[in-house]
Amino acid sequence: MTRPVLYFRLMFSKVQVMNNRWIKRVMLCIVALSVVSLLSACSREYTSEIMNAAKDGNLEYVQAAAQRGANVNERSNKGKNALMFAASENHQEVVRWLIEQGADVNAADNYGTTALIVAATAGHHEVVKLLLDNGANAQVRDDSGGAPLVNAVYFGHLETVQLLLDNLQQSEVSALDKRDGEELLMLGAGLGHADIVNLMVEAGIDVNGRGLKQRTPLMAAAAFDRPEVAKVLLAQGADPAARDEDGQTALSVARDKGSDKVAALLAGAR
Repeated sequence: MTRPVLYFRLMFSKVQVMNNRWIKRVMLCIVALSVVSLLSACSREYTSEIMNAAKDGNLEYVQAAAQRGANVNERSNKGKNALMFAASENHQEVVRWLIEQGADVNAADNYGTTALIVAATAGHHEVVKLLLDNGANAQVRDDSGGAPLVNAVYFGHLETVQLLLDNLQQSEVSALDKRDGEELLMLGAGLGHADIVNLMVEAGIDVNGRGLKQRTPLMAAAAFDRPEVAKVLLAQGADPAARDEDGQTALSVARDKGSDKVAALLAGAR
């Protein structure tokens, strides 16, 4: 039974007599659900034998498919190749073998996503290392702006962040600092990833870098009551007296947001 039909039956099993307004609402819901179902059907991914085997982590089947003539770089209708499927499921041996057979480590799907972005987002650090060691671009971005390091920071994957930072040259870290560094540090601080914040500062990202409205990472820690992050930032030289465009300091932000733990910490740091 399709979702529109099911929805229709549920609605009318509960309400037997409906005025025109409610009937119109129900019909609009049915139309909306029909569109969603159609879009879902149209967005189905069609994959080949080698892609399915790679996703399942079955190296023997992957090799057998290749022996029968399957191309390791063939794509699904969404632009994914076997390497992306293997990377998404953390199948390290399959990833290694595909790379050895010439899989393109920088191939991107229809949305600009690469195997490295997939692996970094999931925190599959061993796969991330394999990809980086074989020439994967650590600074790639997908169509929505997602990047390996950004996604790894967001999801709190410490080892993956470490690998990606180690892969960047100092000049690239400096460029990252000017372009995305403050954003990354603000992100890590707001989410409470103290170890990751420390890693990024140690890698050369400015602890007092400014983000939107001239806010600092310490203000982000204050806004979300992240005392462990605040401790790390202060130890790394964060300026508690810095003010944003509204004239607020990290302490005033903490008090406004009811972040009692960070407020107490900052009050003692003045």
